[in-house]
Amino acid sequence: MSHEYYLVAGEPSGDRHAAALAQALKQSDPDAAITGAGGRYLRSAGQEQLLDLASHAVVGLVDVIKNYASFRRMFYQVLKDVARRQPDVVVLIDFPGFNLRLARQLRKRHPKLKLVYYIAPQVWAWKSGRAKVMEKILDQLLVIFPFEKKWFRQYAPQLPVKWVGHPTLDEWDQSSMVAWEERDDVLILLPGSRQREIDAHLPVFLEGVRQLHPLQPDLKFVLLAPDAHKAGRIKERIEAEDGLPFILVEDGYHLTRLSHARLAWVASGTATLECAMAGLPMLVIYKTQPLTWWVGRQLVKLKWLSMVNVVAGEKVVAEFLQNDARPEVFREASMKLLESETGLKRLHHDLVDLTAPLAGKGASRQAAEVISGLVTG
Repeated sequence: MSHEYYLVAGEPSGDRHAAALAQALKQSDPDAAITGAGGRYLRSAGQEQLLDLASHAVVGLVDVIKNYASFRRMFYQVLKDVARRQPDVVVLIDFPGFNLRLARQLRKRHPKLKLVYYIAPQVWAWKSGRAKVMEKILDQLLVIFPFEKKWFRQYAPQLPVKWVGHPTLDEWDQSSMVAWEERDDVLILLPGSRQREIDAHLPVFLEGVRQLHPLQPDLKFVLLAPDAHKAGRIKERIEAEDGLPFILVEDGYHLTRLSHARLAWVASGTATLECAMAGLPMLVIYKTQPLTWWVGRQLVKLKWLSMVNVVAGEKVVAEFLQNDARPEVFREASMKLLESETGLKRLHHDLVDLTAPLAGKGASRQAAEVISGLVTG
């Protein structure tokens, strides 16, 4: 008997993790049909796709307001498609602004539908009251950080929660880790996956490179872009700049590339954990529109923004946020790190030790087993 799994992912990182989940579901349930809304990764994994939701990912309140009509249209397209298809289970991957609202409507319209959320909304950071809503409408929550299971046990005790490990670790081959002493004099630039993030962070990075290069003439610079289209736009921007040292722009996040470098400038997000897994010391940046920043600071309860520091529960890597994200700050902070080999090596080992406990026994495989068990068991 063929079962239909309807996957909804709306951000580049979520789309990538959803694709890995789709492949694992096919292994767990060979006759599985994968349908829904996602992005290019899910489509490549074989999803019969209603629409490309991931390409519409935005950051911040201002962008959400500007794109409200588009999101509303896609929201009702998905609802209509689920009603037409009547899948065995709907799996919502990250993308909480869209997916939590979708979950509420799906539960209201389809009381018996199996609803699973994979990669939990960060309700432990803000709007903790949503945990009770999730408790009422979800059949299963699959979390990727160990502390999340404990948090939901306290705030939503009736919600079935399973920690499956972090899916990024599924992609990481520990054997590819290069010994610290063998690493190249390379600084990795990771300005973000969304165009708005790149537009905000790239000018800081480029001017920072311009200022740092004379002080570290042997240092090479490699920028990792999320896809070919964005890589092309970044190259055009770099070529238009005068007096910049050579910057190699590569298409796609190559985890093995991270393990060969000595330092990274990275936008807050999944990439900070990827750098940590590679034991790559980093400086974290985040800039957004002033209104979005102000609203966020009123709502978010966390002391730190990067997941590296959140998971550690202390400041492990330096964060330069909003008005502190300036080229001269990155130059000085980089020099301080690069001139202390002992400090760099210690940070390298701290990051490796920090991320080691995040690995489960294959996040995608474990998630697929739980999800398929809901419809086959």
